[in-house]
Amino acid sequence: PTPLLRCSSLFHSMRAHFTNRHIFILLWMGVYGFVCHQIGSSSSATRSCLIQTSHKLSSSPRQARITTGTTRSELVDESKLPYKCGLVFFYHVPSTGGSTINKWLLQYAPKQGGEVEYFTHWGFGGNAGIKRIQESFINGSEKSGKGGMKEFVQNIGPNEWRTAHCHHNSLHLNVSEHLLYDWRKTVEDQGCHFIGNVMFRESLSHSLSLYKHIERYNSTRELFWSKHLSTKSELGYVATQLDFFLYNNLVRNPHGVDKEEKVRRALELLQRHFDIVTVGNHERYRDALLKLTGWEDKKMVRHNTFSKELSYTKKEIEDLHK
Repeated sequence: PTPLLRCSSLFHSMRAHFTNRHIFILLWMGVYGFVCHQIGSSSSATRSCLIQTSHKLSSSPRQARITTGTTRSELVDESKLPYKCGLVFFYHVPSTGGSTINKWLLQYAPKQGGEVEYFTHWGFGGNAGIKRIQESFINGSEKSGKGGMKEFVQNIGPNEWRTAHCHHNSLHLNVSEHLLYDWRKTVEDQGCHFIGNVMFRESLSHSLSLYKHIERYNSTRELFWSKHLSTKSELGYVATQLDFFLYNNLVRNPHGVDKEEKVRRALELLQRHFDIVTVGNHERYRDALLKLTGWEDKKMVRHNTFSKELSYTKKEIEDLHK
């Protein structure tokens, strides 16, 4: 069954919380669409996605600027578009087509003849390495001689745009929400705009896409994906879109919360901080960003695609749905 059939009660309940039809559909497809496969067909379980109110995950100490049911796109005054200056903050979830977006954003950077300053810092490592990567992304590094986001959001000119690319271990959103508030406020206090954006992908397609990394890790399909997803919390080779969005490359569930709470927290972060949320639609992403920034339209070329054939058994697909 499709997610809409398996989670029909959730679908209709959730619809009432979003007045903007297009944003509602994007959020449904990008987050609930894949989580419902894991929640199962229990109506009580799916309904609890919306009614659970306990804050088991870390939340920002500040009051959200937008009210419940309001998305950032609904706050946009289209008569004032395009904005004259600001910062585009791209949160890159792996295997969602994010490399294509990142390469497209780089076309506007000075190295390719553009005028949009570009910043990124990400990588892999153990616990100590991850802390250094995140520290460098946030506050900069003396070794590299580069400032981090704390510096990058400062001194934006009245007609200047900048782009920040957040990827592996750059930032763990669940416990770093206060930084998103701080960076947005700093940019807006300069009379400019902070544009948070993220791309998701249809859940089964995302899961199948990750299988192509099995040979890289000398693993098997069962160990690489199925067994990993059946565990409550551990660090595996890959992460679901929900896990990466919340925890980046940390373990799957560092706080030991249930699936419903993870979904609630993800929707909370999306509503508060992300102006553009798309699901596997690069053209829609490009059009939305160009509308806000007024940038010259540049061709978006697909990158990091997998051209080989992949085969799966019926049982493997059923296991992924579970």
